[in-house]
Amino acid sequence: MKLSDFQNEYHWMNGLSEYFKFTGQEERWEHIHKALYHDNWYRKRDVIVELLTMVDAEERHVRAWMNALLHEKLEDVELKPQLLATLFRKYMKEDEFLVNICKFVNYWSGEDGEAAKMPDMNDFLSRGQVKSKLWMVTELAKIVEGPLGNVAFYGGWYNFMAHFLFDQFEVDKVYSLDVDSNVVDPSKRLYPKQVKAERFLPKTINVSKIKWNDKVATVPTNQTDGEDPGEYWELDTINMIVNTSCEHMNNEWSNNLPSGTFVVLQTNDYFSNPQHSNCVKDLEEAKSKYPMQSIMYEGKLDTDLYNRFMLIGIK
Repeated sequence: MKLSDFQNEYHWMNGLSEYFKFTGQEERWEHIHKALYHDNWYRKRDVIVELLTMVDAEERHVRAWMNALLHEKLEDVELKPQLLATLFRKYMKEDEFLVNICKFVNYWSGEDGEAAKMPDMNDFLSRGQVKSKLWMVTELAKIVEGPLGNVAFYGGWYNFMAHFLFDQFEVDKVYSLDVDSNVVDPSKRLYPKQVKAERFLPKTINVSKIKWNDKVATVPTNQTDGEDPGEYWELDTINMIVNTSCEHMNNEWSNNLPSGTFVVLQTNDYFSNPQHSNCVKDLEEAKSKYPMQSIMYEGKLDTDLYNRFMLIGIK
């Protein structure tokens, strides 16, 4: 694979660069990033030497990882995300986030994922996606004192963001709510421990259909527009709503929230993205669309491709 093709297909390595910068592991990550993404042969040499000295690595795995590092010189080597993910995990000494990303990627190579289509990793772990989530965690940590309680993510998608909440805060449960039923099983691969303990709970829910009684959310069993909603079932008491996908949905989710709800939201000005239906031009428009009685944080993040806007406060 040509270097330019590799950079296009594995641009998500730059998202991981943001993550390791955040965790203080940037220097080590840069070795393998430069070896692969910049085709730096000095770094390839250093990484290979270290792989050869790993006493707990099987020979077949080391051979596969070396094939990945030398792929442009080995015509019969087929690069796959699963191979690179295991290489990253091993080289970064079983970093928990990478371990679970590896399980997530491997979902689509086994029987469970045969009927599903692997998401675009360049979107899932783009630099902008990762930077904006780490920005949220950083600012939230300056505001929150004590446990977060139960958190509901609106438009949770595969939800790698929950990792940072579990890692940085005291969280009881995370509900990851999304209209796409195909994201439920893969997202569980990211949080095996929390799923087993019933602390990470992905649900197929149209969040605009949620009804609220104080902090208790009720969800209709039938969420189809124009049909009888049927019976309602309850989520646990929700202490914080997170919606980093405002550009993908109308304002009904926000309008339905009870006054006094603690909300963290992000939107953007990426109007040219065909998947975005509700962007804003600036922070002032965001504040107008999502009114709050108390704003604890407001800010803008330049991701190079677009501007991301964030509000943290009380509806």
